[in-house]
Amino acid sequence: MDQGVYTAASGAMAMELRLAVIANNLANVDTVGFKKDHVNFEKYVKQLETLPLAEGEYQRIAEDVITKEYYIDTTQGSSRLTGNPLDVALIGDGYFAVSAEGKERYTRAGSFQRSMDGLLVDQQGNPIQGEGGDIQLGNGEVIIDSDGTVTVGGQVVDRLKVVDIPEDKLLKIGRNLFDVPEGYAPVELDHPQIQQGALEMSNVNAIQEMLGLVETQRAYEMFQKMMRTLNDAYGQSIRNVGTV
Repeated sequence: MDQGVYTAASGAMAMELRLAVIANNLANVDTVGFKKDHVNFEKYVKQLETLPLAEGEYQRIAEDVITKEYYIDTTQGSSRLTGNPLDVALIGDGYFAVSAEGKERYTRAGSFQRSMDGLLVDQQGNPIQGEGGDIQLGNGEVIIDSDGTVTVGGQVVDRLKVVDIPEDKLLKIGRNLFDVPEGYAPVELDHPQIQQGALEMSNVNAIQEMLGLVETQRAYEMFQKMMRTLNDAYGQSIRNVGTV
């Protein structure tokens, strides 16, 4: 494949990835505790193994557009008051610990509920973890203090397990849950800040994402046009050669 076409094709593929990221962000603009994704690209330049064009100089050709950085934006989302005693919002650092698929996972989504068995669970039915494991609520009024202490009917039953995870250790696994790399152990926070009767909303700014969507779509169309133009030029060159 000609180098120009290859570079344009790699650019179009990069824009497809960015479009997918933006589309996912927009789809989760109202998802509780959602953290948006970012992807950045850079131009990779390959130095050809050829004879020098001049002393100390070599021919260099743009080879590819590659992913430079893919990261999760952990900026705090806005808080929404709900009045539901099982809704809790983390203020500042931290992630709630959840037991899912036999492993400890993590989330910022504090929209909890009481299961048929009296456990404190998330919207998928995964048990929320306390310092003593699954949190058994039983029956009675639930009060969750600012430090995560859970009181039911006037009796302390447990304390929410909240851990600190650096941004570069977060791995999205779907269903608004995070994992961490194998071998990494998140540190439990001693003094988390929790607000009962509120939820942290998505940190996606719909207007910014829509502007990024338009910009990326235009870039994608530009790369496509570049490929068509180059293909037409090469086709014309071949036809001209045939008439000589």
